[in-house]
Amino acid sequence: MNLRPPATEPASLKGRLWRTRQPRADLSRALERAGLDPFAARLMSGRDLGGVGPEAFLKPTIRDLMPDPSRFRDMDAGARHIADRIIAGGQVGVWSDYDADGATSAAVLISFLRGLGVRGVPLRIPDRILEGYGPNTPGLLAMRAEGCETVCVLDAGTTAFEPLAAARAAGLDVVVIDHHAAEETVPEAIAVINPNRKDEAPGFGHLCAAGMTFIFCVAVARELRARSWFDGRDGRPASPPDLMRLLDLVALGTVCDVVPLTGLNRAFVARGLPYLSERNRPGVAALAELAGVSPDAPMTAADCGWRLGPRINAGGRVADPTLGARCLLAEDSVEARALAEELDQCNRDRKALEESATEQAIAQAADRVPGRDRRSLIAVVDGHEGVVGISAARVREAVDAPAIVLTRDHEGNLKGSARSVPGFDIGQAIIEARKAGLIVKGGGHGMAGGLTLTPEQLVPFQAFLDAEIAKSPYFEAGVVTEADLELSVRGLSVRDIDALAPLEPFGTANPEPVLILRGAELREIRVLKEKHLKLTLGEGGVTIDALIWNVVGTPLGEAILALRGAAIDLLGKPGINEFRGNRSPQMIIEDLRPAAGHLL
Repeated sequence: MNLRPPATEPASLKGRLWRTRQPRADLSRALERAGLDPFAARLMSGRDLGGVGPEAFLKPTIRDLMPDPSRFRDMDAGARHIADRIIAGGQVGVWSDYDADGATSAAVLISFLRGLGVRGVPLRIPDRILEGYGPNTPGLLAMRAEGCETVCVLDAGTTAFEPLAAARAAGLDVVVIDHHAAEETVPEAIAVINPNRKDEAPGFGHLCAAGMTFIFCVAVARELRARSWFDGRDGRPASPPDLMRLLDLVALGTVCDVVPLTGLNRAFVARGLPYLSERNRPGVAALAELAGVSPDAPMTAADCGWRLGPRINAGGRVADPTLGARCLLAEDSVEARALAEELDQCNRDRKALEESATEQAIAQAADRVPGRDRRSLIAVVDGHEGVVGISAARVREAVDAPAIVLTRDHEGNLKGSARSVPGFDIGQAIIEARKAGLIVKGGGHGMAGGLTLTPEQLVPFQAFLDAEIAKSPYFEAGVVTEADLELSVRGLSVRDIDALAPLEPFGTANPEPVLILRGAELREIRVLKEKHLKLTLGEGGVTIDALIWNVVGTPLGEAILALRGAAIDLLGKPGINEFRGNRSPQMIIEDLRPAAGHLL
């Protein structure tokens, strides 16, 4: 991906640099030959297609992009073991995680087992606060005592050495299907299937647990077919279940786990959304209705990430962690509706808790200048452990800096979540702090992490973190926003925006298009619902509307009001406003700045 270096231009109101991707003429022509509109082709040619060609990007298929399951270490061993259990009628249980990827992974595997005639599969998901992430010894031993002979651990387990050793000693077999980072070795188990094992061939580390669980189901079905098990006799099915019908769950988990929507993940989502739109699962239909998705409208990646996902996650954050999986698995519409309503209420409770935590955290940032004050914000709040991650993300957006939100746990320690900005690896900083004895425990990846520390460790830890930030690219340049194309107000049309549809689904590594509109005259500003601003931008006889949310009464909002009548550059996402049968371009604003030559 080529980025045009930032020119000497006025600073944005958020204190950010803007960089525009450089279109590639050769890729643009190839995308046009594959059937893409010239405007969309030019926009997309500045991006990385995720290792596939134009045809595969625009029309991704499972057949072309999914590998042979056997290419993953332990896949065949795990598939043979589960096939043995099914043939022998042994009890297989499922342990999964409390987030949406965990819920959808559990629903994928249990739905598959039901398709094989296996009913009453035990499901266990640990309590986020009381048990924490991953399998634990008491929980596994309880499943053994309840009659499980094998437990499939989903979306966890790759580093659960002690619990899996205890399970093995108790005679409980374990098959791990995971995608999280691994250590140099893996626990002893029947199988540890993970594309991110240290000894695994590269290429599929971007898959989430739901995707890996789907591939595992393909391997088990193939194993059973090879043994001629699908014969319709003695209660056995005459043919394998339709595995493509699991793609609705895989698409949902893939979007909600915020993994890159490239390669096979893009195919999972593109092919899974039509199945999701059929709403054949009563739980999906009920959740979609409660989330305000029109019953006649096709489901989109945005619906997964912003409407269904938060509700599925809410049970694990503030209530029963099994609610999401059970709702997705419900076969009775009355039961599904009841579970969906419970999840919807959990989501409302989660919102209230998160808003309280975020308000407390942002109050501790009153002296910060977003984009210019490049040090960490660590806020200690009186809040619920299940919402601090969301709160940290909100605070990060408010201060444009790495943010950590902590709350006291039941042992009196400070426990919370971290969110970072491009250019600073907060997960690695937390790991280094743990190694240096500056926190009790913690880890993460480039943009997010979790940690626990004592109150006494807070000040030295923050000093360490700020020293690490001072050595980072983020400290040098601040937050850099990437745009796809630069246009004028006249240069944006409904037709162009409609032409972007083949680029969907949008998500991580394939974000919604971002445009810069240069030299627009800010002709009018209106306040909407006492919170938002609606800007009317003009160039000659052409005008378009642009919206920015939740800025009234903020420094950013006041800075925008001061630009009324000025020439501005605007950075945002294009969309279409439909009103009384008319369709017109509009922009959702992410940032803006005075145009060159205009002084505030």
